[in-house]
Amino acid sequence: MLSSPWPIITIAILSVKRHRDNLNNHNCDMKSLATRLVAARTEAHLTQAELAKAAGLKNQSIVGSLESGHRKNSSHTPALATALGVNALWLAEGRGPRYPGDLPEPRPVLEAGPLPADGYVRLEHLSPTPQMGAGAVVEEPVHVVRHLDVLEAWIREEVGSANPGRIKVLTAVGRSMVPTIQDRDLVFVDVGHRHFDAPGIYVIDVAGRLLLKKVMMQADGTVIIRSDNTTEFPDEERYPLAHATDTITVCGKVMAWWTLRKG
Repeated sequence: MLSSPWPIITIAILSVKRHRDNLNNHNCDMKSLATRLVAARTEAHLTQAELAKAAGLKNQSIVGSLESGHRKNSSHTPALATALGVNALWLAEGRGPRYPGDLPEPRPVLEAGPLPADGYVRLEHLSPTPQMGAGAVVEEPVHVVRHLDVLEAWIREEVGSANPGRIKVLTAVGRSMVPTIQDRDLVFVDVGHRHFDAPGIYVIDVAGRLLLKKVMMQADGTVIIRSDNTTEFPDEERYPLAHATDTITVCGKVMAWWTLRKG
């Protein structure tokens, strides 16, 4: 098995036994985030205030506005899912199992094949796909590109990496980084870059979900994580730089990306 540079995503399994099969069959009845959030919070026997506190939210009105349907999405959805013990993808979009289960470890999708020609390097396409939105443990997508064989000199000069072996290709999903990065763009990530050292776009693991986000740093040491599409995704998250690594794992820094444009 090829080793993966991605950290293993740890899923907290609730110790309380549930009738998961029956509950999963009801997913089709929960067509909105509001309905799923109310159902999960009710099952967890939490008030809106208790849920907001457990998810680390400063204001319980965020929970109320989501449950009322006034807000259709939020960057806090993964934190709410963690507090409720449900899958973030199910809570955000109603897809996948309701509760965490045995999910496959992120792995390369590269199959054995001929080696690249001299002067070329092979960039592997790795799973899982990073989300540009609320973030989630995602299902295995269908990859348009399985790997890329590119000139090593091109990687050094255009992508800007002194070590082409650290560059991997990932498929971005979602609209939160629009117009900078589009849905299904191919993103070139330096997976050896595991720390915040400058503003930029990073692939990060926050509380077990992968996010493709813009990272900014203030003079006081505060790390700000936000989207470029602030119209649809206005929320941002702030962490003290000294403690950011307690909850955030940097999986790589985005060096470049390809956008398909039709003629």
